[in-house]
Parts: sequence; C-alpha cells; structure tokens
Amino acid sequence: MHRTILGLIALLWPAAATLIAAAPSPRPNVLLVVVDDLNLVLGAYGHRTVRSPNIDRLAARGARFDSAHAQYTLCNPSRVSFLSGRRPETSGVYILGTPARTALPEAVMLPQLFRQNGYFTAGAGKIFHNSRVNDSASWDFYEDEATQDEGEKAAIAARYGRGGGDGDGRPGWQMLESDGSRTRDGINAATIRRLIAEKSAGKDPFFLALGFHKPHLPWTAPKRFFDLYPETGIIPPAEPPMRDIPPIALQTELSGFAQPESRAGALRAYQACISFIDDLLGQVLGELDRRDLTRNTLVVLFSDHGFHLGDHGGLWAKLSAFRASTRVPLIMAGPGVPAGVAVASPVELLDVYPTLADLAGLRAPGGLEGRSLRGTFNEGQATGHAHSLVYHYDVAANRDVAGRTVISRAWRYTEWDAGRAGRELYWHADDPEEYRNVAADPARAGALQEAAAQLSRLPAPKAGPANRPRALDRDPRKAK
Repeated sequence: MHRTILGLIALLWPAAATLIAAAPSPRPNVLLVVVDDLNLVLGAYGHRTVRSPNIDRLAARGARFDSAHAQYTLCNPSRVSFLSGRRPETSGVYILGTPARTALPEAVMLPQLFRQNGYFTAGAGKIFHNSRVNDSASWDFYEDEATQDEGEKAAIAARYGRGGGDGDGRPGWQMLESDGSRTRDGINAATIRRLIAEKSAGKDPFFLALGFHKPHLPWTAPKRFFDLYPETGIIPPAEPPMRDIPPIALQTELSGFAQPESRAGALRAYQACISFIDDLLGQVLGELDRRDLTRNTLVVLFSDHGFHLGDHGGLWAKLSAFRASTRVPLIMAGPGVPAGVAVASPVELLDVYPTLADLAGLRAPGGLEGRSLRGTFNEGQATGHAHSLVYHYDVAANRDVAGRTVISRAWRYTEWDAGRAGRELYWHADDPEEYRNVAADPARAGALQEAAAQLSRLPAPKAGPANRPRALDRDPRKAK
C-alpha cells in the first residue's frame, strides 16, 4: 500500500509541479505618489546638495525616466490628463476649476479602473486637483485633511509673501517649529500608513494614492529640514544670456509679481520642503517593508508639473513651455520593473495610466491616448516624442493663445498661436536649460520641419476656456 501511494506521487509529481509553476502570482498592489510643483531638484537626478534619500533609493531599485513631461503645466489640467488618460486637447480642460467629471463624464479614471477590477482604492491628499473636484467613482475611501499645524495655517492664510490675504506677491515660506506631523502632508501620509497596515492582511489588492501638497507654495517645513541647507551655502546658478525668445514665452503663473527678497532663501525653502516630503515618503515605504509588501507593490512617483526657481530672468512657478515647467521626475519600482534603469527617451505623464494597467495585468479601457512604458525599460526599444500644451494671454493680440510643444531626445519645439506669436527651438546638447532659441537657424531647418509634422498629428485643442490666472493679466515685459 505504502509503495502504491509513493508510486502514484511519483507519477503525478511532474504535472503537479507544472501547475504550481504556472500558477499566477498575486495581483500587485499599487502605491501612486503625486507631488505638487516638484522639478528635478533631487539626488536621483544628479542634484548635488538636495537630500532626498528615500526617493533616491526608490529610483535605484526601479526605473528612472530622465525626460518625462506633463501634458499641461498647471495642476488641474495636468491631473485630469494623467488620471483620465486623455490629452487636454481632448478633454478641453485648461483651467483650475473644471472638474474631471464635468469634462469627461463617461471616462474610466485610473483609480476607478483598479476599483472595477477588485482593488480597494483609497486616496489621501491632493490627487485630483482638490477635494472639491475629486471623483467619488474612483475611491472606496478618500480624504484630504486640512492642516492642524498653526505655522502652516498662518503661511497658507498669507498665500504669497509675508502680508495678509494674498500677500505681496512674493514666493513665501515658513519655518515650522513643529515636527510636521500635523501638517496636511504629515496627516495624509499617516493615513496612507494606516491603510497599508489595515489592508496588509486582506485578500484583495490595494491601490493607494498619496498626494503631497509640498513643495507647492507657500513653502512650509519643520526647522530641521531648513537646517539642512544654510542660506549662506546656497549659490543660485549663473545664467547665460537669453537669445531670440518670444515675449509670450517669458511668462509664468507669477509673471509680474514681486521677486523674493532673497533668491537663495527661496531656494533654501524649496529644498527644505523636498527633504520634508522625502522623509514622509520614507515612513510610508517603511510601512510597506514592515508588512512584507514591498516585493508585490508597484510604487510610482511623479510630479504634476515642474517649477521655475528664478531662472530665465526671474521666472517663478509654472505655466511656461520651458523644460523647468514641463519636465518632471517619474520613478517606477516593483513587480515587472527592472532595477537600475534610466530611460532617456521622452515620455509623458499620459503614459502612467496604460503602464500601470499593463504591469497589473488589467485590460485598459478604450480612448487612452498614452502608451505603456514597459517597452522603454529596454532603452534599445525606446522611441517617441513627448507633448505639452499651455495657454497664455498675448498682450499684443489681446487674447489667449496656445503654446503647443513637442519634445524629442535632441530638442524642444514650441509654436505659439500656430507660429503667429512666435516659434521656439532649443538644442539640448549645447543648451540644456533652454536659453538660446535657434528656430530661425537654417542649420536646424530639418528639426523644425520634423517637429512641425509631429505637432500636426496631434488633435486640435478642443474648444474651452483658456487659462488666465490673475498673474497673467499683467504684461511681464513691464514687470519690475
């Protein structure tokens, strides 16, 4: 009898082993981290002084995209785009106040797709533009707690600068005496840690989204993070002279506003905020480690757009077509993502949605305008362009005009009002920060023709209200 049983086991073992080997692995969890107003001032991207150890470690164990670009350089249009998988040209969302569902009532949003596929979905912080335009169809749970930190409350009330109300228009900052746990970002990070702990023992996978408000203005962080960057040690980079840049291109959200009393002080505050949210992120990633979830959790971190830091003659904030405004950090790590990959090819935030669906084994809905980035992990297969859109008020024409951008590995090209308000072409090999417009250079005519052809393939911008923040009602050419 004993021998018979052993014989049966021997006969059946190869088939059983095959079945075991073929068994699908558990569906991966997802942690989506969206940071507001973050440019590439990170150690992982080569910055020599900013301390971002947790983001840097995340990049080291996954893929870092070196030329990732936002579809629109303003919070709401950008977020509607990467959460819906549609370009602003398609959605018609160009301003802050248009909710995603108003523009795209039938769209399946990114967290909604995971919810439809059995995932527990929860968000904390700024995912959609704000809580007033969040999307109930996307979440089993969502909150964006108001700050309970008195120092942060005061800074938010002042908005910009040191005055009351709207302040004096200067980029403002506040050194907090607290440990930061009761700030908006501290509370929301704690919520995500709690949810990780609660869901770690569950059978269903989770899709958690953490939206950091910092380093958006006003710049508030605990004193210990300011102490990392003595103002005397911060030297603003020297800038080359600008050449042949159309006036309309030299605008941002804070065009015409007052300059900070100290550019070094502003840079210090911005960097302190980065180290603060990096520390909070480390606490969240540490919770994944403690729950033994890291190996089966896709972590994706990116910003909704970049941020100017006084460059190009004193530009601050976003809403430009320069790389400082369109280019964002994008990092992926986890199942299906090889470690130590640096992708040089241009990619778009529009690509995050189909990439996460692909890596999680989900069928993406129709209508997505991005592509999965799985193929870019092998740089030999990486091709393509990135695109961005922005609207500015043209003082000369007295109307809003579109700046439409295409980005390749070698250059960035922008047409303002189909070229009628100016063209820009920057050759990144010798002008990486975009100070010398060579659109009129005959030697670059071939690139100009290629770029114009790329733009012609995009859908024409859908009719909708153009973006005219208060700052853009002023002529930057008259700004002091």
